[in-house]
Order: sequence, then structure tokens, then C-alpha cells
Amino acid sequence: MMDKIQLTLWNPQQGYQELKKAWEWSKSMLMSGHKLTLSIRAESKSRDQECKYHAMIEEISKQASHLGSTWGAEDWKRLLLDKFARETERVSGKIIPNLDKTGVVEVGLQSRKFTVSDGSEFIEWLHAWGAENGITFYDQR
Repeated sequence: MMDKIQLTLWNPQQGYQELKKAWEWSKSMLMSGHKLTLSIRAESKSRDQECKYHAMIEEISKQASHLGSTWGAEDWKRLLLDKFARETERVSGKIIPNLDKTGVVEVGLQSRKFTVSDGSEFIEWLHAWGAENGITFYDQR
């Protein structure tokens, strides 16, 4: 017997039919004494979106500087995600002491948790930020 069911819902009619199937499966599991967890969330960002914003961040890292220095793409990603979070009123990052209090750790918004909508908004935001900061995006993925 399956121990998991995963559905993708894209319109009300199809979604309703899929949820009916899920209920039948759930009902039999519950009647057999199993406990179940239901989680419904927005669709995760696409691989294409991820490739696009990583390419854009790579372009930024090659053309921009911050505090008089150049930074790698991973550093720029953290800087840009923090700025994006603040400008779009999302929960932004925090800097907190590490566990042994010998340094600090940044915690906060992570792109791996983006929905499709978040990914699209971040790409649009990167285009705007790039335009305001003299960045030319050569990679047109």
C-alpha cells in the first residue's frame, strides 16, 4: 500500500477531482488506523526560474561592487535577497551570535523556499535593481 500521495492542482475542476481521489485514499488509510498529515502549499519555484536568477546574480557579481570591494555570487545572493526581502516587506534576515558566541550567523529569507510567484517577483526585482545600478544582463535565459 502507498504511504504517500502527491497531487498538483491547476484549476478548480481538475483540483476537485484530484481531491476526491485523495479523500478515497485518505479514508482507507484512516479506517486502517493510520494517522495522516495534510499539507497544501503553493507550487515551488521552477528550475528555469532558479537558473535565471542565479545567472543574473552571477552577472551582478562580475559588474558590481559593494563597500569598495567585489564579491562572489554567493555573497551577492545574500545581499540581494536581504534587500529584496526588505523592499517587498517579507521577513528579512537577522544576524545573531553563533552557538559558541565566537562569531555571528545570518538567518532569514532563503530562495530555496520560493514559490513560483516569489521566483518571478525576485527576477523582476533583480532586473529593476540591475537597471538602477548600471548592470547589463547578457545571459537571456
